[in-house]
Amino acid sequence: MSGPDRAAAGRSAMDEYRRRRALFVAERADRRTRAALLAAGSAAAAAAVFVLLGLALELSTGGLVRLGLAAAVVVLVVAAVRFYRIPPEIEAWRRDAAAERRTARALDRLARAGYTVLHDRSTPESAGNIDHMIIGPSGVWVVETDAHRGTVRQNSAGLWVGQVPLRARLGLVAWTGEQVSAQLLADLPEGWQLSAQTVIAFAHADVPGGLALVDGVLLLPASGVAEYVLSAGVVLRPLDVAMLVDVAERALPAYEVAGPPPTWSALARLRAMRRR
Repeated sequence: MSGPDRAAAGRSAMDEYRRRRALFVAERADRRTRAALLAAGSAAAAAAVFVLLGLALELSTGGLVRLGLAAAVVVLVVAAVRFYRIPPEIEAWRRDAAAERRTARALDRLARAGYTVLHDRSTPESAGNIDHMIIGPSGVWVVETDAHRGTVRQNSAGLWVGQVPLRARLGLVAWTGEQVSAQLLADLPEGWQLSAQTVIAFAHADVPGGLALVDGVLLLPASGVAEYVLSAGVVLRPLDVAMLVDVAERALPAYEVAGPPPTWSALARLRAMRRR
């Protein structure tokens, strides 16, 4: 995989992170004055409470002043941290982009074996994207990168990575594989038979045994995906691979990040679009 190809990996996640962060910053600017007044009022109230407490303890005037100021400063610092902190749901997009790039690096070796890896592709029936799609001698593979940490496990309550449930993601990945297969077959000559194999690649989590198959979806560490794909055997000729790559690039175009969601204020959306 060439440098530009690898650079495309995680691009949609990073673009989405930047978009959401810009929207949050713009919306935060809209409420800065109100937040400042609220923080000042809270600081004054905290100072008053602690001064009254100091009076009850019969502290000196100097002690009362220091206690009141300390209480006000603490409240102001906490308010500032909460106001300027980027929400974790937005930061998750940055982590996802880094994880996708990690998977992309692990897939580098496939290019030398006659494989093509496409990143951040869109499907007609979904607003989401395909993290990585591998096309080569062993067939078509749809790979979703997972950035969570912990151990992958399955119990009566479902599939988990750490404390995060994976059942919904598992179903989504399986459905995406079906959509990819249908879309490719629709553009291929009559007589083709194709079923994309779906994979969840864990960039950080531990997969016991290094491999699992749940509801038709392979669970692999990101570092082990290329080796598994290479060991899966040969089912396509070079000509078939070239045809599939051509069809995939047309039928599943590069994913484009949408504009600002309608839930944001008009002013916030305008500011965010100006920064794009």
